[in-house]
Amino acid sequence: MKGKISPIFSLFQHHFDEARAAFDALSKQYRGKKAIELENRLIFLEIYIDLLSRIHFKEDKLKFRLFSPFKHIFKGLKKTKHLKMIMGQLEEIKTRENNTFNSYQKILESEKNKLYSEVYELVVSSPLKVWEDLYQEASHYSKGIKPLMINTATTQIIDEELGFFKIENNGKLDSKNLKDIYEGLRVITALENLRIESGFNPVFVQEVHDRMSELQKIMLKWYENHLFMQHLGGYLTDKEDISKKYLDLLANLQNNRKNFSKQIESKCNLLFERILE
Repeated sequence: MKGKISPIFSLFQHHFDEARAAFDALSKQYRGKKAIELENRLIFLEIYIDLLSRIHFKEDKLKFRLFSPFKHIFKGLKKTKHLKMIMGQLEEIKTRENNTFNSYQKILESEKNKLYSEVYELVVSSPLKVWEDLYQEASHYSKGIKPLMINTATTQIIDEELGFFKIENNGKLDSKNLKDIYEGLRVITALENLRIESGFNPVFVQEVHDRMSELQKIMLKWYENHLFMQHLGGYLTDKEDISKKYLDLLANLQNNRKNFSKQIESKCNLLFERILE
């Protein structure tokens, strides 16, 4: 493919370099912080490849071909992030309430050791060629891209993501709605940065981006609480005799979910009034 590489490739280059550095670090020692960093970089790389697949729509299964080698590692990184979120929340509660949850913490530590070992094996057994192939193909398909192509493709994806932004007639959001909105906001933010890098104006004004940022922050709190509540609930299901402190903890998490949901629904209504007109 002839032509200069699109300016947006510089963003891919940055995230690719950071992803590769995190991957190399994990191949020496698997750590939760680096795993989360790699997952964040891979999320952007996947969004970029999706954009290329929209532009080169005649290339059959371009996105699947380029990103599928990372699928299993990506899944392990996500599990790592979730477990780290749960353990972090437990530590906060222990400190704040000056309480201990030793039996539950032992289960979490056991799960962590097992998971870290499994994902580490995936990292060290992954051929380096998949990184080389991803870079070479991304570079190849980033050549000769005209600004209008980027404008059209980013707008198309953003419109598709907005199609998942729904609130039921009763004004409530279920877990799937929340997940769709949270992931959609992440995609939209990345694509807006790509548009700016290409010299286009963002689709949404700064006020809307500020509202998106506020919504993402509260949704992250909801997500962390949701994961903690799910995991703790599963742990307690197998217990015949549950101590009061665990029941109180679960009840607090359930109350948090209600409070976070109300805040999210309010912020979603304000945001959707501006972007779904």
